[in-house]
Amino acid sequence: MTEPVNHLAPLVWDSEFLAFGVSRLPAHSLTTAALEQLVQEARQAGTRLLYVVATPTDAFSNASALQAGAWLADRKVIFVHDVEPGAATLAISPAIHSITASSPVLESLALQSGKYSRFRRDKRFSPAVFPKLYQHWLHNSLSHQLAREVFAVEAGTGHPAPASATHCGLLTLGIADNRATIGLLAVDESARRQKIGQQLVAAARQRTAAWGLRELQVATQLDNEPACAFYRRCGFREARVEHIYHLWL
Repeated sequence: MTEPVNHLAPLVWDSEFLAFGVSRLPAHSLTTAALEQLVQEARQAGTRLLYVVATPTDAFSNASALQAGAWLADRKVIFVHDVEPGAATLAISPAIHSITASSPVLESLALQSGKYSRFRRDKRFSPAVFPKLYQHWLHNSLSHQLAREVFAVEAGTGHPAPASATHCGLLTLGIADNRATIGLLAVDESARRQKIGQQLVAAARQRTAAWGLRELQVATQLDNEPACAFYRRCGFREARVEHIYHLWL
């Protein structure tokens, strides 16, 4: 379902997490005057942070956001991979395990996955916001609130992982809009260039097909060029891009 454009949408979860009012503004041909009126309404409603979201080709909305003093926090890109039903028979690496318990190593991997996150890059946020957000994301994925399954790669062995195992890779996988969706994906810096990321994506493709779904989706940032190149090598195609501005009020 398409969300209404040029209307304020209060974000309850973000507001509760950040402890101040946050709203989203999907923009389409948004003029400077219209944005000024919406900013006034947002202030009256107690909003402190406004996410202004526009397509890259929407010259009016992008110009209006910049003129209002908004910061381009994220050029968000959605990649999609078509998954054939036969992928359900793919073998998953024996080093990859489905997990439900957290650990400091997994929390570190979750933070590594957010290197280009707008919640890390925007210095108006408290330094505690980014790690708290990604730890929350990991824990709620492990408890199956945000993910249906979480994969971890055991470092240095293909045998079943003991509880104390050290992990070098992480992928969370959920379902949204009839698509499997990768949430967090990270490979520890010490274990890169060993095709661990490709093995995790292969496991995600297998689960996508096994769940009866035909598409695997992931969001990242265009500024994260290594991630974009990785997903393209794995067979993903770019589906859409959106600009997310942070406008502090």
